[in-house]
Amino acid sequence: MRWLIARLLFLPTLVWNMSLGRVLRVRAWWNQVDDGVWIGALPLRRDVSALYALGIRAVVNTCDEFQGPQSTYRACGIVQLQVPTIDFTVPSLEHVQQAVAFMNEHLSRGDGVYVHCKAGRGRSATVVLCWLMQARGITPEEAQRRLLEARPHVMPNVYRRSVVQRFWHLQTGLDDPPGSDD
Repeated sequence: MRWLIARLLFLPTLVWNMSLGRVLRVRAWWNQVDDGVWIGALPLRRDVSALYALGIRAVVNTCDEFQGPQSTYRACGIVQLQVPTIDFTVPSLEHVQQAVAFMNEHLSRGDGVYVHCKAGRGRSATVVLCWLMQARGITPEEAQRRLLEARPHVMPNVYRRSVVQRFWHLQTGLDDPPGSDD
């Protein structure tokens, strides 16, 4: 049922996001969160050259509903990892771990990484928040604060998601937190 609702809402919510980001320009389409790490909305074919100019050579696509401009990526030498997550839901712990490992691999090579979902507010924020916790050795709350400083319109309570808390507990060696069943 979630899948069907997400599919039905894809175009209307994409139009809304494009209105805010591309027409009214009240939201940036993407923002830099850390050295080499960017978060944002789904990139269109015309965005790829701008992302490439920023040094982005790897993309984490958290969308189930959007495959990304794959042929344009290939032409530019950009690699994509897709961890398909239905819109309005949370990535699985396995997908978050895959995405964070992919980010670390590419960042260690000096590649910039772009992490996106449809709007750059929820699914992608979950991945980037977990990467910040691991890479910077910070708490979920501190990672949320840094994420909001970089991209003010991310969801303000991503750090409370059970997948984030489970990731944090795995990083710190603590047992799973209570209620860790997204």
